[in-house]
Amino acid sequence: MNKLMRAGLFRLRRDRVFWLCLGAMVVVAAGQMTMGVQQSRVMAAEGYTVMLAGSFFPLIQAVMVCIAVFTGLYLGTDHSEGALRNRLMVGHSRGRIYLAGLGTAMTGTLCFLAAWLLGGGLPALLHRDLWKMGAGQTLLYGLVALLSALTLTSILTLVGMLAEKKSTAAVVSILLALGLVLVSTWLYSRLLEPEMETGLIMTVGGMEWGDPTPNPRYVGGVARQVFETILDVLPTGQMVRLSDMAVTRPVLNLAASALVTAAAVLAGMGLFGKKDLK
Repeated sequence: MNKLMRAGLFRLRRDRVFWLCLGAMVVVAAGQMTMGVQQSRVMAAEGYTVMLAGSFFPLIQAVMVCIAVFTGLYLGTDHSEGALRNRLMVGHSRGRIYLAGLGTAMTGTLCFLAAWLLGGGLPALLHRDLWKMGAGQTLLYGLVALLSALTLTSILTLVGMLAEKKSTAAVVSILLALGLVLVSTWLYSRLLEPEMETGLIMTVGGMEWGDPTPNPRYVGGVARQVFETILDVLPTGQMVRLSDMAVTRPVLNLAASALVTAAAVLAGMGLFGKKDLK
């Protein structure tokens, strides 16, 4: 296992896609936070308060993109170059091979998160007066971001370890991540629909607000609970909530991430153990 991890980390250090994503994450985070600082200063001068944290946590979406691109290309290479079969031939078990691939992918994810902290954290520290979020809430949001990223990595590792071609792994990983984001965004937008809506009507005296009427797009009852649960369980759902600074049940999010990660790892190891490696 140690030899497999060392080999994986050696490949990681030489992977161009990894370094490209890492550098892009630092630049994007620094640029976003710099603009956030400028916007917060302008709004403060006008008498409004804007949380700088609101510019920091939406960057978790950029981390997700890096995870999807890197994981698919990195793990797919093992299939296309026959590396997985060679590891079996020298005596490594399929379980250890899978865990080594997962460990390397999660190491890459931790590096992307570190780049996020480096690029976005430095401007935040230099402008602490604009952060406007308590230490406890910041810690909880950070933990939700960390575990949701690792959970997404475990899901995409399952895809990457089972795909037989690098191109297939990359495309499926990106499309799966994008699909999960679209589903999460749609669910969240439905939850934001108000129960009652009021429209403008034209009268003799001009435009006036009409009487409140039920909103047909509002989701209530059991359906609302289902939508909220799906958002709390999906790693992309947690990321959507983080982007909107709307994490309401962080403890549930952390527990869900742990359970989904464990399920993805167990399922991946089971499927990989039965896969025919050509």
